[in-house]
Amino acid sequence: MRNSFKIGIALIITALLGCYPLTTTNKEWKIKDDPTELSKKEIYLKSLKQDPAKKYNVILIMADDLGKNEVSCYNPKSDVPTPNIDKISEEGVHFNNAYVTAPICSPSRAAILTGRYQQRFGFESQPMDLYPTNGLEYRMGSKNKKLGDWRVSTDHSYPGPGQIAKQGIPNSEITIAEIFKAVGYHTAIFGKWHLGNFNSYVPNSKGFEEQYGFYGAFSLYTPKHKTPGYVNFIQDDFSSEHQWNTARYGSSAIRENDKKVIEKEYLTFALRDRAIDFMRRNKDSNFLMYVAFNAPHVPFQAPQEYYDRFPEVKDSNRRVYLAMIAALDDAVGDIMKEVKDLGLEENTIIYFLSDNGGASYTKATDNGRYKGGKLTHFDGGVNVPMAMYWKGKTESMKFEHPISTTDIFMTSLINCGIAPPKDRILDGVDLLPHFKANTAPHDKIFWRSNHIEGMRYNNLKILYSERDQWMHLYDIEKDIYEEFDLKETQPEKVESLKAILKSWIKQLPEKPLWPRIMDRKFVIDGETYYFPA
Repeated sequence: MRNSFKIGIALIITALLGCYPLTTTNKEWKIKDDPTELSKKEIYLKSLKQDPAKKYNVILIMADDLGKNEVSCYNPKSDVPTPNIDKISEEGVHFNNAYVTAPICSPSRAAILTGRYQQRFGFESQPMDLYPTNGLEYRMGSKNKKLGDWRVSTDHSYPGPGQIAKQGIPNSEITIAEIFKAVGYHTAIFGKWHLGNFNSYVPNSKGFEEQYGFYGAFSLYTPKHKTPGYVNFIQDDFSSEHQWNTARYGSSAIRENDKKVIEKEYLTFALRDRAIDFMRRNKDSNFLMYVAFNAPHVPFQAPQEYYDRFPEVKDSNRRVYLAMIAALDDAVGDIMKEVKDLGLEENTIIYFLSDNGGASYTKATDNGRYKGGKLTHFDGGVNVPMAMYWKGKTESMKFEHPISTTDIFMTSLINCGIAPPKDRILDGVDLLPHFKANTAPHDKIFWRSNHIEGMRYNNLKILYSERDQWMHLYDIEKDIYEEFDLKETQPEKVESLKAILKSWIKQLPEKPLWPRIMDRKFVIDGETYYFPA
C-alpha cells in the first residue's frame, strides 16, 4: 500500500510538472512599442527631403545561403559557373571581405534593411512560429531522436502567442524602404521576408508598397512536392523534414500584398518576372526594389533542364543544389539585362549579396576551405559573396578591406541625397569615398548571437563562447581559413580584444526581444561547437 501511495504521488508530480506552462504572458518576453521612439520616427519621415540631382534607383538582389565557394568569381574551380553574378562583380566592385552581422538569415537581413547591428534592437534570432507550451512538450522535444545534431535550447520560459505575433523588426526602427517611400519612391519586395509574420511587422507595413513572396524562412519552389518537370532532394535531417511538411502553408504561403495566392511557376523565375515587370512599370519614376531570392535555401527543388546540366555530378543532393544556383544566376542575369535594356544602368545603384554563408549541414556544400558555414561565426558563415555596380560612378575593382552589409543602407541614402536619421546609432558608412581612397571603412566588425561573441579588429578576429568555454584568435588577413589559433601565443591580444568587444556589448540591450529555440551541433577540425539557430 505504501509503495502504491509513493508511486501515485510520483505520477501526480510528474503530471503537474509535465503540464507546467513554459509559455508566459509576463513581462519577460513582452514586446511593447515605445511611443517616444515612434514619434521620433514619424517626425523624421515627415521631414525628409531629397536632393533633386540625386534621384537614383536602388536595387538590392539577395541570394539565400549562398557561400563564396559556389560563386565562380570567388572560386574559378566551382562546380557551377555563375557568369551573371560574376559580371556584376567584374564590371563593378568585387568585395573580398563583405561581412554580414549574423550567420543566419533573419538577423542578417534585419541589419541590412536598417543599417544597424540588429542586436541594438534585440533581434538576435529568427522569429518563431511556436514554442513548447509545457514541460512535457519541452522534454518530448528535447528527447526526440529525429533531432540529430539539432538541440532544443535550455531556456525554460517562452513567449505566448500574442508575444510571438510581435516578433520582427520593431516598429520604432526605420527601414530603408520607409525612407525611400517617404521621399516619393516606388518600393517593392519580391521574395523572402523573414522579418515578421503579422500585422505591423509585414513588408507592406515596413515601407514596401508592393510585396510578392512569403513571410517566413522558406517555401517550396513549386506548388506541390511532386511537380512534373522538377527534381527534388529531401535530406535526412530534422529541419528538412519540417520544411517539406510545411510546404506552402502558414508563413511559407505565397502572398501578394498580404493575400495568399497560388504560384505555379518555379519560384526563382516568378520572382524574376515580378522584378522585371516592376522595373518596366516604374522606369520613368524612381524606385527601390529588393529582390530576395530564396535560392539556394532548402527545400531543394530544381527544374529538370537545370538538373540535366550537371550529369557528371553523381551526388543527387549536390546536383539539385547546383541546378538551383544555375537557375538563380540566370534569373540575376535577366534582371541585369532588363536594367540595361531600359536604359537605367547609370541611374541605378545595384547590390548583389548573400545573407550568410553556405549551409554545410545540408551536405550539398562545404564552403571550400573556409571554416564553418551558415549558423557558425567562422568566416564560412559570415564572410559572404557581394558586389556593387553603378555604371559611371564605381570603377571595376577588387576591394580587399572589410566592409559590413550595414553599409548598404548608408551608401544608398547618402548617394541618393537623403539625410539619414540622427536620433539613433547607424553602423554603416558610405562606401564610395573608401573606394576612391582605398581605405578601410571599418576597423571593427562585431558579432553576438546569444552565447557566441566575436569581433574582427583590423587583421585580428576573436571568437568565443563563455558558456561553452572555448575561444579562438586568428590573424584573419594572413590566415583567411582560420587554421592557426593564436590565443595561446598572444594572450595579451585576447584580453585587449575582449575588452573592446565587451565595451560594444554594453551598448546593447541586456537580452534579446525573444528567445531562440534551437542550437545546432557542429564538429569542425575535431572540435565540437553548439551555435544558436
